[in-house]
Amino acid sequence: MAGPYTAKQGFTIPGKIRRDEKGRPVFNVMIQSYQLEVLENGNPSHALMSLDQIGLELVSSEDTDEDGQVKLTLWRRNHPNDARNTGWGFRGTVTALVIADLMSS
Repeated sequence: MAGPYTAKQGFTIPGKIRRDEKGRPVFNVMIQSYQLEVLENGNPSHALMSLDQIGLELVSSEDTDEDGQVKLTLWRRNHPNDARNTGWGFRGTVTALVIADLMSS
């Protein structure tokens, strides 16, 4: 938790996605929900987690079976005393909603 945390997750969308004039697929992403829990030495803690920002963005996928990837970034502001404790961590779930412009068949 000392710095930003990032993770990527690939996705596929059933149907044919419309492409813009530059050939890029037309879709967007937003946070649907999230739940994060603070851990101290691997155990749930009642300490508050101070998030500065949760960010989602669409990135290209190198896997040709995927339509794209969602990249999640969590920024957390550490209390000066917390930053020295290497046992701090977190776990949780972030649900992303990908909205695509599909072509009619």
